[in-house]
Amino acid sequence: MKKTFIYSALLATVLSLNACQSKQQTSEATTPADTSEILPNRVDSQLEVPVSDWLEKLVGPEDGLFRGVNLGDAVSVVKEKENVEPFEEDAAHVGYTIDYPNLESTDIQYFLDKDKKVIRIDVDIYLNNRTSVDTHRKELTAYFTQKYGSPVQQTWSAAGNRITLTDVSKGKDFGLKLTFGGKSNA
Repeated sequence: MKKTFIYSALLATVLSLNACQSKQQTSEATTPADTSEILPNRVDSQLEVPVSDWLEKLVGPEDGLFRGVNLGDAVSVVKEKENVEPFEEDAAHVGYTIDYPNLESTDIQYFLDKDKKVIRIDVDIYLNNRTSVDTHRKELTAYFTQKYGSPVQQTWSAAGNRITLTDVSKGKDFGLKLTFGGKSNA
């Protein structure tokens, strides 16, 4: 009788653990690409976010919306702040690349209006694997939350403009996309 009870309890435990694992796998498989947007004016000064070398290289100086640049800045401000040669430039945008030692990279494109002022910033972050995506997404989310405030339904805003962080990974191509621009509803 004692053996039967022990075997029954063991079987119930194994089935329980298996059911939990299956539910977690199903949940992960059906979760859509993660999109976060960043909202302002609720900065928690007690929250300290460690800034890695990767993040510091990506976001640049603390002033400005991103890399020392604000929406509405002239293209000359962008060129001064970036102070490297662009990989592409035309009347509508200027683009820069950041290379990292682990063969990951980032393309930053500043889109311009007819007066050569920044109206949108797109940041394409090319990563090596899922772990890198998850690590950098968490790091960026913590950084922007500290700088601009807590998210509301995964939507943040800075100075009336939307900041969007999206996981754009597909298959074996891993990456994140940041977009600065567009009016927020906050």
